[in-house]
Amino acid sequence: MQSTSSRTKMKTINGDSLTPILIFRRLQGNHKFLLESSAQHEGAGRFSFIGANPRKTYKGQGDEIQEYSYKTGKTYTHKGDLFVLLKRLMPRVSNTTRFPFSGGAVGYVGHGATSNPSTQEMNVELPDVHFHVYETVIVFDHVTDEVTLIHTNIDAEKKEPNLEELAQQLIKGRETEDTDCHYVPKESTVNEHFESALTAVKDILDEEMTRVVLSKHLIADLQGDAFALYRQLRKNSPAAYMYYVEFEDHIVLGTSPESLIRVKGGRVIATPTEGTVPRGKTKGEDLEQERKLVENTEVRKSHAVLVSAIQQELQSVCFRDSIQVIEAMKIERSKQALHMTSRVEGQILPMLHALDVLAGTLPPFASAGNPNAQAKDYLEKVSQATGIFGGALGFIGFNGHLDFALTGRSMVIANETMHMQTTVTVTKYTNTNEILKQVEEEERDFLKEGGQH
Repeated sequence: MQSTSSRTKMKTINGDSLTPILIFRRLQGNHKFLLESSAQHEGAGRFSFIGANPRKTYKGQGDEIQEYSYKTGKTYTHKGDLFVLLKRLMPRVSNTTRFPFSGGAVGYVGHGATSNPSTQEMNVELPDVHFHVYETVIVFDHVTDEVTLIHTNIDAEKKEPNLEELAQQLIKGRETEDTDCHYVPKESTVNEHFESALTAVKDILDEEMTRVVLSKHLIADLQGDAFALYRQLRKNSPAAYMYYVEFEDHIVLGTSPESLIRVKGGRVIATPTEGTVPRGKTKGEDLEQERKLVENTEVRKSHAVLVSAIQQELQSVCFRDSIQVIEAMKIERSKQALHMTSRVEGQILPMLHALDVLAGTLPPFASAGNPNAQAKDYLEKVSQATGIFGGALGFIGFNGHLDFALTGRSMVIANETMHMQTTVTVTKYTNTNEILKQVEEEERDFLKEGGQH
């Protein structure tokens, strides 16, 4: 047993016979989560995080957060700005672990946290912010094949768990049985409201508002286990961010190639993505697709505008002279596509919390448009506010670290119903018929990836 502080204990076991999926299935408890990455040997993707049995839950709507304590079984209500309340409520515990996340809050911030609630019907009411606070976290290191169990005691009077018993549960425990899962759409891919919004938005684009991101909602009946759906999705559509989080009455799962924002050691890191093309069927075709993407002047111009907007956005939370483009227009490869990304970094202002950075980046440019404020206002007028799909999901560590991914390609499972969205970026050059065809194809492919039979 190792100690990194008076409140943090760790135990490391050999994980060469384990996987994050196996650990999740053997782990006993409620409100389980799994955070993974397909980039398992690069930076933050080196680690997977698993947990269960949170100490607290924060659920916020409008100007109110309800804090539920699993220790006392009581609910406490707090009034005020959601992000101010989260900063006040989130425990802060310093530790010296080498892991990006060793305990803290896991959950999401939806579109409503920074604007009026969505007027789209989802048949399930989700809060604007929803986080579970975990004292015990399991970290899988994909480089060393080590599994580290970490417990951070946020209450000095609380009895610490037996990490040896937890280790034996993971090594020798019985995992849940494999189950099948598929879903059947309730709606057709053609949606009159989406089509009319697509046509209308082109008429209001001008030199000031150059792009708007529209979204289309899809509902399907889910048959089978939601975790089986996640396993199918991570296999068929691996990405830099892969997540499965259980809440009281719903589950959020998905794979996302796009990071929203990271804060680590006082550094703020944004990796904007603009410009995506399908992978080639052969290595030669793949290189040709990359060449076309790199040489596409419209894509490069649009990407540069997005990077500039991100730099301007970070000026409110970072020292201005610290903001730099570390990598520009780099091509990242996922299983299905090539993505043009850049990396922008800055030093956080000393009086700010990582949650101030998160609040300053919502709603994301990728789910609203440019300029962000104008696009957001327009989307709300045409009932295109997107709830969780226009927000982000990730973790806020006890140590102040933060990492959130965009949730545009997430699935929300509630009452045996699956909700998802597909998005499209609209400019004045957009061909309406081509976009409608693209949306239909994306939905069809996404359903196929998810295991529809």
